[in-house]
Amino acid sequence: MSLKARVPIIVAFIVGLVVGVGVGYGIFLATMPKPGVPTVKIGVILPFTGPLAETAKDMKRGIEFAVDEINAAGGIKSLGGAKIEILWGDSEADPSVGYAEAIRLIGEGVVAIVGAYQSSVTKTVSEACERYKVPCINPDSTSPLLTMRGFDWFFRTTAHDDPFAKQHFEFLEWLKAERGVEIKTFATICEDTEWGMGCRDVWRKYGAEYGYTPVEDITYHRGAASLDAEVSRLKAANPDVVFIAAYVTDAILFQKTIYKLGFKPKAIIAMDAGYIVPSYVEEVKEKGYWVFSREVFNWDLFEVVPALKAKNDAYKAKYGVDFNGNSARDYVAIHVLALALEEAGKKVKPWEDLEGFRRALRDALAAIDIGPDEWAKLDWAIMPWDGIKFGATTEGEKGQNVRAKGIIVQMFDDGKYYTVWPREIATKEPVFPMP
Repeated sequence: MSLKARVPIIVAFIVGLVVGVGVGYGIFLATMPKPGVPTVKIGVILPFTGPLAETAKDMKRGIEFAVDEINAAGGIKSLGGAKIEILWGDSEADPSVGYAEAIRLIGEGVVAIVGAYQSSVTKTVSEACERYKVPCINPDSTSPLLTMRGFDWFFRTTAHDDPFAKQHFEFLEWLKAERGVEIKTFATICEDTEWGMGCRDVWRKYGAEYGYTPVEDITYHRGAASLDAEVSRLKAANPDVVFIAAYVTDAILFQKTIYKLGFKPKAIIAMDAGYIVPSYVEEVKEKGYWVFSREVFNWDLFEVVPALKAKNDAYKAKYGVDFNGNSARDYVAIHVLALALEEAGKKVKPWEDLEGFRRALRDALAAIDIGPDEWAKLDWAIMPWDGIKFGATTEGEKGQNVRAKGIIVQMFDDGKYYTVWPREIATKEPVFPMP
């Protein structure tokens, strides 16, 4: 066959080869996995090392439980089903380390930062967020001063120590009226950081407002080796009620010391914190019986609201422990943040405009308005609140959930805390004075 006669055959072969390669490549592209939707990065700063490591672990469980629920339900739908990814930071219970961790996480592209438990650390973390215009969501720090700074990027979901302290004195007034008991004097003993000093101030504020006489005001350094001198001062002052603000190691030491020195006021009322940590309950045993504590959540609320029991059962099946105030607050905060992520995602994508997304997220948080009726229908709304709305509970405040509130619990002689106040959700009658 001449070359001229072979040309059409060669051309046909080349064309067929090209078409075949093209079709094959098309099939290859069609069967290749599509690039995944980027994750939404959230920074979380907690004291994972140091004396508060157990508390941080507790809060981490609550956060992870919420993230798993959100991601399993389809992620952030307005962002194409993007999953939430947590980038963890360790404050080491140190405000300066917390600030540095916030700067690191912001540099790694987080859309918001959640944390940081201790009010003193939350203060520095939120300062970094305010400086770099990143939303800061605070589930569990309760110093009233945090929301009195006029920050635009700070949002606290929990109630703080001002209304908590007021509730303590309302409870004492109820005891006087209902039981005919005499309660005239009080003393405070508080650790010496931002949180403890804030607690002292609001207790003294409402003590004066309700007509109680302060007989002792003690400040101690967190992590003290001994509280003998401080308890001896309390014993000499002989107050009717002792208010205490202590993290877990100090709470354990205080309870052991009052037993050792034979000090027993009519009531001890703690500002939560160390008094609800599982290791405290295990360590103090009968030395913790009959102590009252401010709380934000308690296991017996499931008896009052049976629909919530399934949520706790699922949590306990996964982690082997019940929800408590720490884990429950952080769990709810992540779900609140997810609501805002959905709204912000309708306007801008974080992987296209990170700064713009952060602004949209801040605006979405500020616009959240969940009232009591809607709150009661949300399966993740396990806190005994009236909903979520950020604003001011006192003049000059900003970024505070005005619908958050607290409860008062008391440890009975079975080693469990029971809700005793407010009375409409109480499961036990309070025991007063301490037996």
